[in-house]
Amino acid sequence: MENIDFWKIIKEYNVLMSEAIKGPNCIDPTICKGDCCSIEIDVPKVLAEEYVKRKYAKKGDFIRSNIFSFKLRFDNDKRKCFLFDQQLNGCSVHQSGIKPPQCWIYPTKFSNPNDKDIKCKRSGGWQITDEIKAIKAEKLLEKYNFLCLLEAKKELRNINERLVNLSINDVNIENSIKDEIKNYKPSELGGFKDTWQKILPFSAEGFSLQMKNFCIKHNPNCKFLPDKFLECSVICDCITNKLIEFLKQTLYRYIRENEPDSDGKYPLYKLFNFESLKG
Repeated sequence: MENIDFWKIIKEYNVLMSEAIKGPNCIDPTICKGDCCSIEIDVPKVLAEEYVKRKYAKKGDFIRSNIFSFKLRFDNDKRKCFLFDQQLNGCSVHQSGIKPPQCWIYPTKFSNPNDKDIKCKRSGGWQITDEIKAIKAEKLLEKYNFLCLLEAKKELRNINERLVNLSINDVNIENSIKDEIKNYKPSELGGFKDTWQKILPFSAEGFSLQMKNFCIKHNPNCKFLPDKFLECSVICDCITNKLIEFLKQTLYRYIRENEPDSDGKYPLYKLFNFESLKG
């Protein structure tokens, strides 16, 4: 993505929409309590990086998406987007000039040809006060979406780089994906998720036998196979290396043929089934 073009578009869009629409005071808690902030908005990585830089967010606040590079994390405690500020009773980036463009669209959209009373979930009285600016913003949104989709394709192609990236954990110790995998028992591993800079394992729901055949295939002399699989307490180096090799060979091909997962999560059973069908 050409960052100069992107920032020009998003900043101009924010100005246009702020001047083109008018409505009730959304941060007044007697009128609204963030009722329209309960959806996961897709954003490009370049915007996510800026939110992190300005300390509006942390990298963990962004989930891989099947549309743009990321989507904003839903905060289960607030039951809203993580950017919703409870003290402000509104969006923490509303006045930043770089609010996600989609967040400006509801409820007015870009035109009101029948001059209807525009209502949101809590109140009426919304108006498009400058249709020329609103239509100009709509055209900018098309350019924004185009740039974001281009960036998302590039991010997808970089998935194998994320397989081998090092990361910093909470105590500032470098861990590779190998170390992350070896934190799991083979019966606990559910699959892998694509995150900001790396691929991480995730837990199965309860015990899982998905790894058993993989272990039998690649380490048949293991003392825990076949009958004591559930007693194995750690994924060994041999299987860890084979898993990483498997991911490098399979994950990108799987995503290309099946589309990215909406949460960036890829269960083992889907990856194994895909590979078996490919023969």
